[in-house]
Amino acid sequence: MKKINLLVVKAFIGPFLGTFFISMFLFLMLFLWKYIDDLVGKGLEWHVVARLLFFSLADLIPMALPLAVLLSSLMTFGNLSESYEMVALKASGVSIYRALLPAFLIIVFLSVLTFYVSNIVIPKANLEAKSLLWDIRNKKPAFDIKEGIFYNGIDGYQIKVGSKDADNEVIRDILIYELKPGYSELSIIRAESGKMKLSDDKRLLYFTLFKGIRYEELVENANYRNRIPSTTTFFEEQKITFDLSDLDLKETDKALFKGSAVMMNINELQLAIDSAKREIKNRNTATRDFLRPYYPDPKLLMQGSNVKDSPALANDTILLNFSKENRYNILELALGSTRNLKSIIESSAQQLEDIKNDDRMFTIKWHEKFTLSFVLIVLFLLAAPLGTIIRKGGLGMPMVVSIVMFILYYVVNMIGVKMGREGLLPEWAGAWLASFFLLPLGLFLLKKAASESAIFDKDKYQKIIDRFNRYVKAKQGK
Repeated sequence: MKKINLLVVKAFIGPFLGTFFISMFLFLMLFLWKYIDDLVGKGLEWHVVARLLFFSLADLIPMALPLAVLLSSLMTFGNLSESYEMVALKASGVSIYRALLPAFLIIVFLSVLTFYVSNIVIPKANLEAKSLLWDIRNKKPAFDIKEGIFYNGIDGYQIKVGSKDADNEVIRDILIYELKPGYSELSIIRAESGKMKLSDDKRLLYFTLFKGIRYEELVENANYRNRIPSTTTFFEEQKITFDLSDLDLKETDKALFKGSAVMMNINELQLAIDSAKREIKNRNTATRDFLRPYYPDPKLLMQGSNVKDSPALANDTILLNFSKENRYNILELALGSTRNLKSIIESSAQQLEDIKNDDRMFTIKWHEKFTLSFVLIVLFLLAAPLGTIIRKGGLGMPMVVSIVMFILYYVVNMIGVKMGREGLLPEWAGAWLASFFLLPLGLFLLKKAASESAIFDKDKYQKIIDRFNRYVKAKQGK
């Protein structure tokens, strides 16, 4: 039995590790393709990009791991069946359940490890990745002055150079607009040539301009609004220093991102769920208390009755005690109060709906901590028996079948989560829908593999089709 365990483990570990890392690489390329516009042109240092990719890997595990389990299980037991090793095991009295047991135990251990990763590692990695991605998105483009194009990356300035020499330092035909909030161009500098150089730490930009003119509006002058006084200065050489520190990557406080469900562990999610439910209860109570003067009968409020159904308003003849002019004023006041009341109720209802949406999201994420681990077992029970049935190893057939099965799992899971978020299904049912859907199919395939049922035998289905055709022809002959 030890040899059997060693045979199955060796056959399974290699394909699993290979398919897992390949899947992670493919999903990482998709991540880069999605955010390439946010990364290019920002002058990011290599370690910043490396940090982003490293922390983003954790969020790719829920996608890569199920695909790796599917593909490796199909490959492993497809290879064993194609080489008749599974036949030899069955001939020696080893059932398919015993043959699958070593790989199944690996999947169980992997499920436990996945729960830890999903509950501890992924939330922390998501916090780092999302906050870093936010900082990168809000980072200004790197300093790069192009010929004939205004560069406005430096606050308060717009710079244009006509041409640059090959050394990227000597510049010609320079035009600089210096701007201040609330005004138009206050200072205009034009020079025939110049040199630009960055400091060693790339936080300062030095401009040395030659043979130019400077036009400056005197905004500090008391009569500026009326006369717009200005000065014009000619110079042979002038030096300007620009501060580029605003182009650096600014790190946002990570505490601002901790309210998202994808960055919480189970305990934090449970606290968020309890807080949301408590807030929903308090708001419902406050709404009932607020509407009680307008709905004296609480039963009418709970049943959603119209205001006109209230006993206090059933008899409107009280208006007849007032003059026609006063009746009009009273009705106008009542209409205004009703509109204000409607606005308050609609705003409160929207806030309540937002809290309910957050509650549903927190609950779904709480269940997903467990579903990711359980679905690995389900997908193994689905793919491993299927591999022994189709008896095809390698990458061809297992790749096609695993991708189809993964798409099926992904679509059903997305439908369940979406229905749970929208309240069409209980949150737990939406989170577990994919597992509940695939588990019976996996147990069915396991049973068929144990009984060596040829469910993919073309001849068997051809006989059924021929029998159906003969039946149709016989009916038509009558």
